[in-house]
Amino acid sequence: MLPPQVAPFLLTLAISTLIGIGLRDYYETEKKFDTFGTVRTFVFFGMLGFMLYQLPGVGQIAFLLGMAAIVPFLLVYYTNKLRQKKSPGLIGVLIALLTYTTGPVALNQPHWFLVLFGVSILFVLHSKGRIRQFTDRLETGEVVTACKFLAIAGVVLPLIPALPPTVGVMGEVFGFLPVTPRQIWMAVVITTTISYLGYVLQTYLFPRKGMLLTGLIGGVYSSTVAVLVLAKKSKRHPGHDQEAAAAILLAVSMMYLRLLVLVAIFRFTSALTVGPALLVLAGLAAAFALWIRRDQGASTPDLVEEAALEAVEGTVAEGEEPALRKNPLEINSALFFAFMFVAVSLATKYVLLYYKGMGLRMLSFVVGCSDITPFVVSVLQGNLGIGTPQIMQAIIIASASNNLLKVAYTYMFGTRRTANLAAMGMVTLAGLSIVYAIFAL
Repeated sequence: MLPPQVAPFLLTLAISTLIGIGLRDYYETEKKFDTFGTVRTFVFFGMLGFMLYQLPGVGQIAFLLGMAAIVPFLLVYYTNKLRQKKSPGLIGVLIALLTYTTGPVALNQPHWFLVLFGVSILFVLHSKGRIRQFTDRLETGEVVTACKFLAIAGVVLPLIPALPPTVGVMGEVFGFLPVTPRQIWMAVVITTTISYLGYVLQTYLFPRKGMLLTGLIGGVYSSTVAVLVLAKKSKRHPGHDQEAAAAILLAVSMMYLRLLVLVAIFRFTSALTVGPALLVLAGLAAAFALWIRRDQGASTPDLVEEAALEAVEGTVAEGEEPALRKNPLEINSALFFAFMFVAVSLATKYVLLYYKGMGLRMLSFVVGCSDITPFVVSVLQGNLGIGTPQIMQAIIIASASNNLLKVAYTYMFGTRRTANLAAMGMVTLAGLSIVYAIFAL
């Protein structure tokens, strides 16, 4: 059995060495040879921080004094660098200070955290070009919107009471609703986060990767809008019907995975029940897409670029028209989703009250002709007094109805051949979904 200090010490040496090697490679790539420190220097930084922190009784104070002793040497190096009119970058100085902290991190945190810490340093260090390209694409409005989202998720959500008020006007209002204030806001946070992931992937990370990837990533954000964009693209570029139809079916495949994620978030045990069916439906959609695509050549550059551009511009909520394009984290969009969530929850409650199970199945089919997300989230976390089989049945029926809506959109906006190819898959999936919902749930 090794002494307890051995593992963190060896891990400190390993991470410090990797950081030193990574910084040396970075300098060589940037053609900077007269720089601060060598690999050994950074290993010594890590060892120094570790040993000072380990001093009995005074470790924390000694560690801070050691940092205070190092800083003047770093200032001398940086001042001399400025006098020689070199780049005023602080990369070497900052990484030296970060390396100095690896010892205490190894001693006080799980070992995986120090590995994550070191990998993060190296990743950021060697991603200069990618980070610059990504930040150059960002607009001021996007940053402000992201800050607003962090506020509603990290500040507003914790402040909202878990239980609804019991007195006053608000008490009477929430007495009619099957959801609590916390459930309403949680639904907004979770669904907009999933949508924003697809939006960022499509807008900033993969803006020009072809129609198939447009279908995949667009399906994460909104499968309906992806179908609209791809259908229109098929009409503007005759001869790419197979590729457009395949991309449409990939968007449908992502819809099933998105539904599975929502089920897993709100009712994890239910995901074990309905998860295999959703995975099978997603796999069938993807398999049919690949079967359609089997003889189609690669996209032309113009088609790739324009398809990606329209996919970015066409990011709207499911069921909306392209003219209503919005970033999914816009506050107005979040508030509209909250309103739709409450309205659908209330409608579902009274449909169940007066029309029982048949009414819920009919409502599921009707809401599938618009945005199904508020309905799905409302039945997953609303206090509707129905069992898991009824909830899963409603979700599957809504997805089937939404596929039929996509078929209609494809015929309305796409070429006839694209629509015929895509419809074979979507109608089949809708039929299988309804059969599963009726006989297996």
